[in-house]
Amino acid sequence: MATLWTRLTDPLDQLWSVAYSSYPASLIEFVVIVSVQFLAFWVPATIYLGIDLLFPAFSNRHKIQSERRQPSWEQIRHCIKHVGLNEALGVVIQVLIRNAVGWDKTAFLVTRALPSLSTIAFDFVFALIAREMSFYYIHRAFHHPRIYKYVHKKHHTFTAPMAFSAQYAHPIEHITANVMPIVLPLALRRAHLLSSMVFVAFELWEAAADHSGYDFVKLPPAQIHDLHHEKFNVNYSTVGIMDWIHATDTVGWDKPKKVSVD
Repeated sequence: MATLWTRLTDPLDQLWSVAYSSYPASLIEFVVIVSVQFLAFWVPATIYLGIDLLFPAFSNRHKIQSERRQPSWEQIRHCIKHVGLNEALGVVIQVLIRNAVGWDKTAFLVTRALPSLSTIAFDFVFALIAREMSFYYIHRAFHHPRIYKYVHKKHHTFTAPMAFSAQYAHPIEHITANVMPIVLPLALRRAHLLSSMVFVAFELWEAAADHSGYDFVKLPPAQIHDLHHEKFNVNYSTVGIMDWIHATDTVGWDKPKKVSVD
C-alpha cells in the first residue's frame, strides 16, 4: 500500500517540491485555497448547470423535484453573480487577515513532506464530524424567527435548489456557515494544507451535488438537503447524523403531537 501510494503521489510530490522551494508558504497556501475553491465548486456546479440547460428533457426526468418548481434562467443568472461576489469577499477577507497577521504566517501546516494516507484519512474523518456538528447548530440558529428573515431567508429563495445555490447566501451566512465549519476545525489543529484541501474539495463538490437537484450517486445528503429546501423545517445537518440525534429528520417534527384519548 505504501509503495502504491508513493507511486500515485510522485507527480504531486515533484510539483510540491518545486513550489515549496520557490515560493513563500503563505503564498502557496493562498493560491492552493483559491484554486481548490474554483476547481472543486465552480467546475462541478457548472457541469450540473450544463445538464439543466443543455439537456432539459433528461434534467426533468432526473430532478428530485418537479419541473414546475425549478428556478428560471433569470434567477440562475442572479444566483451566479451573487455567488461570485461571495467568493470575492472570501478572497478579500483572506488578504486582509494575511496583511494583519503577516504574510509569513499560515493557517495550515505547510511542509516539504506530503501528508501520509493515514493522516489524510484521520483529518478527513475529524473534519467531517466537526463540520456535521458545527453546521447543524449554526444552521438551526439561522432558522430562528428573529434571525431568519435578515440572513438565512436569502438562501431559501430556491425552494428547488440548483448547484450554484449552495453558496447563494447572505455574506454573514456564507462566512459563518459555509466557510468556517469546513476550514476552521482543521486550521485550529494545524493540519497539513494538502490534507485539509482534500476535505475542503470534497465538501465543495458535495455542496454542489447536494444542491444540484440530482441524486445520481445516491448520496443521502442530496435527498436530505433537497427536502430541507422543499419543506423548510427539516434536515438541518449535512450528513444527517445530528438530525437523527435531535429528531429533526422527519417532516412535522416541530408540530405538536396528537394525543390519543381512549
